[in-house]
Amino acid sequence: MMRRNPFSTRFVRPGEIPFVFPAGYSLEAIVTSMQQPAAQAAIVGPHGSGKSTLLESLCQQWAKLGINEQRVRLTASRKREALPLAGLDADSLLVIDGFEQLSYWKQRWVRWRCQHKSARLLVTTHGDCGLPVILRTQPDWSLAFELSSMLLACDATPYEADLRAVWNEDPGDIRAYFFRLYHWCELHGIYLSQGQYAGRQGLPV
Repeated sequence: MMRRNPFSTRFVRPGEIPFVFPAGYSLEAIVTSMQQPAAQAAIVGPHGSGKSTLLESLCQQWAKLGINEQRVRLTASRKREALPLAGLDADSLLVIDGFEQLSYWKQRWVRWRCQHKSARLLVTTHGDCGLPVILRTQPDWSLAFELSSMLLACDATPYEADLRAVWNEDPGDIRAYFFRLYHWCELHGIYLSQGQYAGRQGLPV
């Protein structure tokens, strides 16, 4: 039977695991706040805190509302990526993942263009950028353990001390935590069976 590391990229990339909302927040509340044309908001949090995962969860909702999402992901090496501004209208949502990669004046220009076209604008950024903050992502150990248990597909209590030690190496970055856990699983021979993998496809979002 084929065995797979539960922290392989195929299991932990954005869209493969559900975003776990902090108390007082929900997918429905975020979607509702972005329904009106020209709505603008930011998801704020450090690197690896789940912002891109949240965007994937939201992506499935826009089409149901007849909203056409246009998404751009900016990084330090892709900060000059073309922005799809020409075709925006009142049925559009421009999502910019990595808004902090744009200069202050480019950010202002993008915001103005979206407002002028009545298009919605949703961005992710590491810090406040002048847009209303719709959610702040700040993972803690409780969330890290919950996600670890989900991916291990078992009672993770016997591993809790080890998992916490791995988390404490660099707390706050879920993406880096999963990367370290991949090597931890390889070291200890912890794998998912094919059956466990199939069962995980029914996880609620």
